[in-house]
Amino acid sequence: MNSQDLAPHSQEDKKFDYRLYFKSLGFSMLGILLFLMPIEFNGNQTVLIGVITHFLKANLSGVLLEAVVAVTIISTLGGAYYLLFQPDWKQTRPSLYSICHTNLPWFVMRLIGGIVGLLVYFQWGPEVISGETTGQTVFIDIGIPTLIIMSLAGFLMPFLTDFGFMEFVGTIVRKPFKVLFRLPGRSAIDATASFVGSSTLGVLITVGQYETGMYSRREAVAVATNFSVVSLPFSLVIANTANLDHIFFVWYGTAILACIFCALIMVRIPPLSTIPDSYYKDKKIHEEIEQSDCSLFKWSILQAMERTSKVPSARKLLFKAWNSSLDLVFGIIPPCMAVATIASILVFHTNFFVVLAYPIELFLNLINLPEAEAAAPGFLVGFLDQFMPALVAGGIESEITRFVLAGLSLCQLIFMAQIGIMLLRSSLSMSLWMLFVIFCLRTLITFPIFLVAGLIIFPL
Repeated sequence: MNSQDLAPHSQEDKKFDYRLYFKSLGFSMLGILLFLMPIEFNGNQTVLIGVITHFLKANLSGVLLEAVVAVTIISTLGGAYYLLFQPDWKQTRPSLYSICHTNLPWFVMRLIGGIVGLLVYFQWGPEVISGETTGQTVFIDIGIPTLIIMSLAGFLMPFLTDFGFMEFVGTIVRKPFKVLFRLPGRSAIDATASFVGSSTLGVLITVGQYETGMYSRREAVAVATNFSVVSLPFSLVIANTANLDHIFFVWYGTAILACIFCALIMVRIPPLSTIPDSYYKDKKIHEEIEQSDCSLFKWSILQAMERTSKVPSARKLLFKAWNSSLDLVFGIIPPCMAVATIASILVFHTNFFVVLAYPIELFLNLINLPEAEAAAPGFLVGFLDQFMPALVAGGIESEITRFVLAGLSLCQLIFMAQIGIMLLRSSLSMSLWMLFVIFCLRTLITFPIFLVAGLIIFPL
């Protein structure tokens, strides 16, 4: 963009600041380079953070499993201490707080993750828990890349999220967002943050906006269940698990289109369309009116600069990133390992999902999807954990079937290992049944999109 075109021309343009403009542009471009710019690596398309992950995984292979197991053990012990003694660490020892703070349900998941970690590392206990298709696969194929990406994301994501890129994109798409999705313009920023940042962050932002009166309950639930999509870093893990990293951008682009199309439909049908436009504790704040004396593009630039002006010092930003990484690693990995292991046991060592998915298997055979019997459980198991459809896909030879399952893994969105529990515990008053209905509807809507795209990319 040409900065001269943005130079002040009126009294209202005094907000423009060349220092903020180039600061926002420079750091946002670095974030785009890290997370969004496609590059060729070893004959495959990926992003720079994917290359860094591959490099670290290859050169630190001797210690990474130990690191994942150590995270689960430290998280469990720290969580136990926090629950027993309730130390006031949030202000005095924020790093320890990030590692240890939890509640009882999440601690139970940490404990299960820690126990499974010990069983996997020392090869103790029954094969059904620590075997190659369960605990070992979960800790090695999911745990290791998750540890690397989550550790990097805490430090690198601010380049994409804190220097105005979200505000720039969000402001540009505000009006079409309102028309297409029946949502306030500001929700475009939440959606953008979720797509390229963190689904957890997206839910937290949305609930916070609801509790301050920015969204009605209908709007908040619609945003949380349509746009808090599994983030770009997690998407890299899913693609790697499903052996689709060589076509990452084709697959991820299909997923974005599927999510947009799904949102267009979901906001117009029950249960979302029947939720009343009530406000949390009767708070209601009208949406701010945009400036009308400059172009939309220029206004977007000004919004980005305004966000950049609020970025703290480098020391504070680094400290925040450090605590964010600790919170991501110690708060997410142990429960993720627990739920993924339980789900893998149910999938690979019981007939639980085989029986549940039998009608799906019949339908997949009817449309001639390859390896329908192996794929059918993957359509349902995503309700427990977002990685499981991709894990099921990893054991399937057919590329089109892996493409479909990995896509569902990304787009089903409601997974109880994280987002589902957050929504149940939030002020949005959502029930488990509502979450399951939304999960099923998202599956029904997005499946044909991935199937058609897969047939085009991998013709039978």
